[in-house]
Amino acid sequence: MRTMRFAMALCASLLTPICYAKEPAMSDTKTYCIGRFLVDVPADAEINGQAYEYMFGRIDSTASTESEEHFAQEMIQRGAELRAGQHKKQYALTGVKSPSTSIRIFELSRTLLTGPSVGVEAYKWDNGYVFSMKETGFDLSRYSSVLSTLETELLPNLRARTTDEVPSQPGFCLKNGFIANDGKTAQYEEAGMSFRFSRWPGVVVTVNVSTTTKAGEKTLLQRIDSTPVPAVLQGVIVQMKTLRKGKREVNGREGEEVLWTFPTEEGFRTHQFQWEAQGTLDQPLRPDLTVEFESGARGANGAPQRPRLSDEEAIRVFDAIVNSVRLRPADGGKVSESGPSTMSPLGTLAQTGTRCPQTGWWTCPEAAANQIEGGRRQRFEAGNAMPVVHVLAKQSFIERMTGRQQKHSVNTVWKLVAYDGSAVSGESIPPEH
Repeated sequence: MRTMRFAMALCASLLTPICYAKEPAMSDTKTYCIGRFLVDVPADAEINGQAYEYMFGRIDSTASTESEEHFAQEMIQRGAELRAGQHKKQYALTGVKSPSTSIRIFELSRTLLTGPSVGVEAYKWDNGYVFSMKETGFDLSRYSSVLSTLETELLPNLRARTTDEVPSQPGFCLKNGFIANDGKTAQYEEAGMSFRFSRWPGVVVTVNVSTTTKAGEKTLLQRIDSTPVPAVLQGVIVQMKTLRKGKREVNGREGEEVLWTFPTEEGFRTHQFQWEAQGTLDQPLRPDLTVEFESGARGANGAPQRPRLSDEEAIRVFDAIVNSVRLRPADGGKVSESGPSTMSPLGTLAQTGTRCPQTGWWTCPEAAANQIEGGRRQRFEAGNAMPVVHVLAKQSFIERMTGRQQKHSVNTVWKLVAYDGSAVSGESIPPEH
């Protein structure tokens, strides 16, 4: 798999019959959009770092209080700087494209020992954010195509986005932004985000999504089994403990995982967990996926921090995060309200996080033996994301007196049991057969 320049950036700052329950530590979660995928992490997670590449290079963003008019003035100034030879790699300005007042594309070139070289500085202002891409070394034969794509597709379709927003249309989420795109064209994309947790000092979770660029790469377990261990590390390997290792399918993606603990000189053990699924060559909608969980990251004093999670607790958090990784449901466009439509048959299954295929009444396995918030059977509309199920715990005497009731969220597989209009409430829905 291709590894992007994430190290500095991150450190600096489908259906399945299996249902996975979110553990108590994950009952309160927050969903993040990473590239074209979603992941759920504990609600108190803090973003530690993030980095993105899209098509031609890395896209950065900065918050700005300036207006679009002030942005235009800054672009005039940047153009003057480039004309004065102030590019850090000594590229000269050869042209400027301004398809709108919020977009600037500076064309760059210079002559190297190996021949002519070209580059670009591209900027987009939107709703208080400035996005930029600065790349050099493009192949001359595709340079005109790069400029055209930036001018007519990439930058016009790039807009600002809050961290909490999960877009409904197809596209690519990046820091502070979103690029509308259906993902059906072969192109390189990579998105990475890492999280820290105040309640678990030293724990870092990293999620990475990247377009597969080479077919036939070794899988995670193949790399582990085929990599020789240097003699200097033999002592550590002997003390390494494997908690789990093997194949693991998640939301229709076949993957592999390994969960290890390692000793430290401080006398405690740290966790190193990884799940990885290989993608399909050059398909942004089926990329390589990686989730890593690490405890014992070094603190401000440079020493590893003792984990506050037991092995069992660390595994539960890791499992819950991995199980939540899914392709973001997206409405590919406006659906006509007229004309015939094909109804999904009763018994259709849809997993949490996938797009609801049919408006109607749905139930889940958990409803057979548990009290479910919202009722045993619930109405969902086609096109919306299928939700988690909230299982209500049995109330204690005190909870009944105070009107409180605990609940936990579960990723489940919903089953279509009645069409919309055949029932007006959960109690009047025809029984299942």
